[in-house]
Amino acid sequence: METTQIANLANYELPELKRQGLFRRGYYTPTQMPVKKKEYYFTDDVEDLKNLLEQHRFNDIKNLHCKSLTPTGLLVVSTKDGQFAAAQIRKYEPYEFKPATEIMVFNGADAAALLEKLKELKPEEKLF
Repeated sequence: METTQIANLANYELPELKRQGLFRRGYYTPTQMPVKKKEYYFTDDVEDLKNLLEQHRFNDIKNLHCKSLTPTGLLVVSTKDGQFAAAQIRKYEPYEFKPATEIMVFNGADAAALLEKLKELKPEEKLF
């Protein structure tokens, strides 16, 4: 049985993304626009989050339970202008987050809508 490894967005393993320059900053190659990485954490199941993204149901993201440092992470690499976003769900396995899904790429209005809804998320703090 042959196993295939899922590309890792944390390492910019996507043809549209390249690291350049002295500090190896990430760039979206079609426009040469710099990208930024941000991670969101959820207590919800990986499949729930995956279905929302695949079906472009970005408004429903607000119904997910966003907490800090939980085992399900959503890594998003995006341009400042909001016209490109790449997302990958990651799952914590001892001692690191590993890709749980393939990289999902959003362009134009879809990317802008996803990024706008993610901005609205407010992580719930843990109370001790």
